[in-house]
Amino acid sequence: MNKELVGKDANTGTALFVQESERVFKLAEFLASSDIIPKHFQGKKANCFIALEMSQRLGINFFELVNGLYVVHGSPGFSGAFIISLINRSDLFKTDLNFKIEGEKENLKVVAWAYKKSGQLCKAEVGMDMAKAEGWVKNPKYKTMPEQMLIYRSAAFFCRRYCPQILMGAKTMDEIEDIRFSSQKEPETIQMKKASSKDDLNDLHQSLENIMKESLDAGIHPNAIDMIYKRVNIDDSDNIRAAIKFLTDMLEDYKSKKE
Repeated sequence: MNKELVGKDANTGTALFVQESERVFKLAEFLASSDIIPKHFQGKKANCFIALEMSQRLGINFFELVNGLYVVHGSPGFSGAFIISLINRSDLFKTDLNFKIEGEKENLKVVAWAYKKSGQLCKAEVGMDMAKAEGWVKNPKYKTMPEQMLIYRSAAFFCRRYCPQILMGAKTMDEIEDIRFSSQKEPETIQMKKASSKDDLNDLHQSLENIMKESLDAGIHPNAIDMIYKRVNIDDSDNIRAAIKFLTDMLEDYKSKKE
């Protein structure tokens, strides 16, 4: 093949790529200035640019994608409902994605299933036993809405197993949150035992003082800490422990929201 022609084709391809990228970036700049797109895309040209590229690859409308794509702790993640929608419209399966719910409480599990056009049954199972083993249950949503969380996680497992091209390597927002919660260290807690001497009470007073100082240093408003301290009975060991636990939980929650 003529090397000169190959060089010309390569240069032409590069020029077209640059031209197309510039066009997409101008569109991203325009979209970022809108106030009717989700707030996590407003004023963020680079995010809009990436979303435009993703919508093109997935073959869906930009506005539909940005309503199903979230930035969770600095990482892009699809909502569980959006993933289910993408699977159902993918034309890869004979049926929509269905969910079989079995057991309850500790034994609760969800099986996501659908039939391929060939008739093959495809399924993915996720249960509370897996959620506990992986540490996902540190996410409080597994206490308030366990069934829904397992539905979203089973849909993500199903997608990765049978149609990974839909996710394009991205995670779901539930996966990102579960990973964050599972990686959190358990807060150090004081053993719940009765204070049998003045020394025990002094230790509790010191622990309370330490968690109050740590909370202040982290940026929690002093009025909030003072309000809690005023309710503490400094002669009641159980009451002091309860205050320490409350402040510890509040501090962990405050730190996780700042991340």
